[in-house]
Amino acid sequence: MSTPNSSQNEVVVLMPAHNEAQTIAASIQAVNSSENLNHSLHTIVGVNACTDNTVEVLEALKTKHKSLEYVMEAVPGKPRALNALLDRAEMTHRMGSEDVVLFLDANAQVQENTISDLAIMLKHDKSLNAVSANELSLPPQSDSILSHLLFGVSELSLSSLALRDRKSSCMAVRASKVKGVRFPEHVMADDLWLSMYLGMDSVETHPDAFVTVQSPKNFLEFAGKSVKHMVGLYQLEEFFPAHEVREHLPTGTHEHVEAFLREPELQNEFVRLPGVYQLSSALALPIHAALKTIAWVAYRLSPQPKNHSTPIPRHAPSPAHSPARA
Repeated sequence: MSTPNSSQNEVVVLMPAHNEAQTIAASIQAVNSSENLNHSLHTIVGVNACTDNTVEVLEALKTKHKSLEYVMEAVPGKPRALNALLDRAEMTHRMGSEDVVLFLDANAQVQENTISDLAIMLKHDKSLNAVSANELSLPPQSDSILSHLLFGVSELSLSSLALRDRKSSCMAVRASKVKGVRFPEHVMADDLWLSMYLGMDSVETHPDAFVTVQSPKNFLEFAGKSVKHMVGLYQLEEFFPAHEVREHLPTGTHEHVEAFLREPELQNEFVRLPGVYQLSSALALPIHAALKTIAWVAYRLSPQPKNHSTPIPRHAPSPAHSPARA
């Protein structure tokens, strides 16, 4: 397929999906319901080692959404899916400086103005290479008090309060800045790698753009997600100076406490929470410490191949931040 000659600016949505048959239709429908967008909109789904009927769902959706396509990637792993998506995007789209690549998780749903808000922010602020949306978790679809307690642990804990602007389930990037970028295929850090490689110094969060995601439905899902997140941090420290990883992604429990004690706004927010969420936030500290221990053991016991991929382009940091990674 050849690169289109259209002069209209584009938003190319790249959506990696592993067994997302239950959520992907709603996610794609939300993308195609976007409003106030002065770009042509295209969505490419990376079907990554799916064992459910994700492909069948996409085939049905293609009859309704003509700008939708998908690529198959049999080897599991989000970086592998992202690389396949970038290959297709570069093959079929212009990827110019006025075009936008939107990385969107398949279980996330944008609001009507999210994509246009992100694109406008990139257009108006030429110093930005990327901008992310705020992430809101949907409450568990359960009447169980335990489920809602775990939702409090995962979403309203000190960890979440300290990291709420560091998630990237929806990130818009200047297309020219991701052209040629490929991710190491053996990593398991997911969005952490995406953020770090695109340069945390150049990624800001739009104040009014939102995306909703489903929160973990049970403790095992929550624990698995948290351990994977923290194992990813250990992997990052294999490839970047550890102090810079900790500076940009402060996940140590002691740093959570320091951030909480330092910020009156967070303290006031905590006081206003219902009692069950205050309790869950208090429980989050020992739970988080236990998960960090599990993650550290899992990481040290597993083989860790080195990064042999093509060097990633690095962006100049803003004066307010620390020097770029070596």
